[in-house]
Amino acid sequence: MSDYDFSQLSPHDFELMCRDLLQVEWGLVLESFKAGKDGGIDFRYAQAGKQIIVQCKRFVESGFSGLLRELRKEADKVRKLKPGRYVLMTAAPLSDANKTEIVDVIGAQFLVKADIFGCADLNNLLGRHSEVERSHYKLWLASTNVLETMLHNDIITQSDFQVEKIHSEIKRYVQGNAYPRALVALKSDHVVILSGLPGVGKTTLANMLLYEHLANGFEPIIVREDFAEGKAMLRRGKPQIFYFDDFMGTTFLGDRGSSDQQREYRAALEFIEMVGAAKDKRLILTTREQMLHQAWNASEQIRNSGLMDRKVVIHMGDYSMQQRAEIFYNHVFFSDLPPEYRDELLKNHFYLRIIKHDKFNPRLIEWLSSYRRLKDIPVDGYQRFVAQLLQDPAEIWRHAFDEQISDAGRSLLLTMFSFGSRMSDAVLREGFAALHAHRAQIYGLPRRPNDYTRARVELHGAFVRPTTLDRIEFINPSLLDWLNRVVCQEPQNAVDLIMGAACFTQVAQVWNFVQSAVGGASREVLRQNIALLAPIIGELALAERAIPHAEGVFYRTPSYEERLATLIRMADTLRVSALLPAIGEVIARIKGRWSETFCDIKETVTAVKAYEQAVWQNLEHFAPFFKDCVDKLITTVEHEDDWDLNTLHASLEQIDYLAKPSHLLKIHLKNAFEVVVRDSLSEEISRCGSYEDVCSLIDTLEYLGRSLGVDVRHELSRVREAHSEYFEYEYQYSYDRVGEYRENERMEWESDESIREMFRSLRAGH
Repeated sequence: MSDYDFSQLSPHDFELMCRDLLQVEWGLVLESFKAGKDGGIDFRYAQAGKQIIVQCKRFVESGFSGLLRELRKEADKVRKLKPGRYVLMTAAPLSDANKTEIVDVIGAQFLVKADIFGCADLNNLLGRHSEVERSHYKLWLASTNVLETMLHNDIITQSDFQVEKIHSEIKRYVQGNAYPRALVALKSDHVVILSGLPGVGKTTLANMLLYEHLANGFEPIIVREDFAEGKAMLRRGKPQIFYFDDFMGTTFLGDRGSSDQQREYRAALEFIEMVGAAKDKRLILTTREQMLHQAWNASEQIRNSGLMDRKVVIHMGDYSMQQRAEIFYNHVFFSDLPPEYRDELLKNHFYLRIIKHDKFNPRLIEWLSSYRRLKDIPVDGYQRFVAQLLQDPAEIWRHAFDEQISDAGRSLLLTMFSFGSRMSDAVLREGFAALHAHRAQIYGLPRRPNDYTRARVELHGAFVRPTTLDRIEFINPSLLDWLNRVVCQEPQNAVDLIMGAACFTQVAQVWNFVQSAVGGASREVLRQNIALLAPIIGELALAERAIPHAEGVFYRTPSYEERLATLIRMADTLRVSALLPAIGEVIARIKGRWSETFCDIKETVTAVKAYEQAVWQNLEHFAPFFKDCVDKLITTVEHEDDWDLNTLHASLEQIDYLAKPSHLLKIHLKNAFEVVVRDSLSEEISRCGSYEDVCSLIDTLEYLGRSLGVDVRHELSRVREAHSEYFEYEYQYSYDRVGEYRENERMEWESDESIREMFRSLRAGH
């Protein structure tokens, strides 16, 4: 018979096991209730007017005495509910006398001793229903018996497998979608490669898979150095499971020559094939996604081997909201966090913010639930510390950025930082070439002709990912947060990014960072180096916008007016005369274009606004030009003959940004509005194909009427009359939307309430 003490199960896991046991034993389905609303019910079954109530009380640590204290509090609730039958399930060991005392507390009219299941009774049920025992894997994997068996196994002890550490991890582990996929791969192919971002749980999953195989009689072989080590330990006729953590790490892809690397690749593939062909062998490999792609890029053998078909990629999307909650709950319940820190997590349901945060991952949860890391954080600052860690989870990326990618990979990530979060492959390639060449020259980094291609492959899936339209973006927003920190802590990076920039977009992006709240000392470092930077900034500001393209002409952004706005803000903030020549040259370029065409309203307003906000007196030299800009805006508005309501709306919004919008501009826009209403409103109305289109048109008319001082009531009536069918159903539409919203809100509330139920036991200490 089983002999579990159930200490390896959290209160939540214990409840689920009890439910499954009773459902199988009784052959019925129990109804679950949420804590706080049940009045003393965990599960219920009602039939023919008779109600069965089940309560689960873990009480492993406090035992019978703690259980009895709790039941005395519950007794009044049970009497009010008046169940036909009351069932109690507890992990506390109970004698016959203990059960008699419990019946006396609850009441013999509700409870009989046969319906009290103590520790021994639960083990008896598990012995009768082995399928329940097997499905609750933590019950047997984390049991003391399995642990003792492994600790007394000389082969396991000599294998350097950290049995006790993994045993403690099992209690916290939550089986995600990757677990069954990996088990299937091991059963069918005998080999699995676990790949994914830092912190998503690769090593933990590998440990769970390994531990389960050890419990089933496999001999563990922990590979530390290379595959030759594993091959030397392979024994025919003996069930063995090989485990190589981070098998494509620095020992595998170090600074050795290409011939050594190719031998390593060949040895890896040969060993994988050997294990795959043996019925009694298994192989678990873990790697960061970027390391796997490094090898794929470097070796034709690996590209042709089908190795990628064996990988199971772990994403945070593999965890549902409930699983996230269980991960967090288990880490806290089985942690060394003092009660006062747990109370901080429970206060105002702060734990829900953590569970729902877009930067949630198991490694972060492990970090913020470890008292060893938190002991210097005061209790009243714990919530603030956790919130900051979620906003800036830099520790997740630090090691990978510093130690696990190439210099070319770092250059590529810095290049992406200088463009923002997303850019095309062609733009990224050009920017990388310039920045990597600069960094290689300054810091003596090695360069090869295929650095860009290798870096792209190296970072793919681990740091960056492709999107639609041949664009590349960071794989996780926390990576951009980390790069913010890199540039902030080492502000020379800001100088390098401008010195190695390929276009003015990068200058503008770096300047936006410098001016931000996380810019740190980078502004002062730029000021100190401005004599070196100013010629490069000026050259990039004057770079030609029109780029010949196979499909015509591509115009590089930003426009000259937008570049001018950035230069003015830089000069006004840094107060350096070195930028004034660049400003003058860009102004000359803009004026030269004026002779050819009218100005772009939005872009011109952007430049004028930057000048109006500047306070540095040296910029007053350019005042005549910005007066000319306003005149140019008036001319453009006056002669524009392709207005519609949307372009009028957009232009007026821009002009309203000016500190002193010209009265003449408003007059010309008002005249244009009257022409559009007269000639085009009917067409605008006819194009409305939905309720949202009608509302948008009404909003535009109302805005233009307010800004231009025009009465638009007649025009609004025309719109409403033409689309009266939308307004006839508007109330029903709104009612349905409110109903849909409330239903979604109810479902979210129920999900949240289920999570709240689980976390309440942290305070109860059961």
